[in-house]
Amino acid sequence: MHFVINVFVTAVCFISIILFKEILNKNVKVLLSVIGCGTLSYALAILVKKCGEWFGCWSGDAQYIKSDFLWIFAIVLVVYIIINIIAKKNKA
Repeated sequence: MHFVINVFVTAVCFISIILFKEILNKNVKVLLSVIGCGTLSYALAILVKKCGEWFGCWSGDAQYIKSDFLWIFAIVLVVYIIINIIAKKNKA
């Protein structure tokens, strides 16, 4: 259930940025982007844990979800920044 809630929050953040891009100031866009990337990363960490449980390669220790979250967050943030740069170049 936490996975679904985190994916929903991510979708709401990113859709809000897209729909209200002309109304929101830059600080609010950055805040929504960080919240969206954070919740997406946590959702992916939960998904990694669940897949590990399903395939029998997860120890069941909850402390590893924090380390999964940290490296997934870095990857998601870099991908998001790259997509943003590409979108700005295509727009100009």
